[in-house]
Amino acid sequence: MTLREILEDKGTGYVTTRPNASLLAVTRLFHERGISSVIVTNMGGRPLGIVTDRLIIEALATQGRAALSLTAADLMETPIPTADIEARVGHAMELMTQRRVRHLLVTENGRPTGIVSIGDLVKARLRDADLETRVLRDLAAAHITAA
Repeated sequence: MTLREILEDKGTGYVTTRPNASLLAVTRLFHERGISSVIVTNMGGRPLGIVTDRLIIEALATQGRAALSLTAADLMETPIPTADIEARVGHAMELMTQRRVRHLLVTENGRPTGIVSIGDLVKARLRDADLETRVLRDLAAAHITAA
């Protein structure tokens, strides 16, 4: 399965914020949208970085109350972990493991088209495994019936 197929299933939207957004504004976005990452963009909409719940927790753990004065630009990870829309799920999981991230910005011809999380990839893998199990069960049943 490719990332294109995952995005066709879940949708291609993603949430953005500006570099000067406060930590509080970013966490409110997370809460209101039920998300755990946001893409930081410039005024032209070009992605600059990504802020994730993990980065916010790390900032709070290391900086304490001072973290409350940070902006998205202070918190964001750059470069953004990305994968091409035609990448297979296994490749995307490898990238996430290597980069130690849980979100990938999906691009097509260098342009952002959506975002996938580790949860999206696990869900796709489970769906594939379930399909494979059903096919093997049907083949085994057909073989037993023919014998």
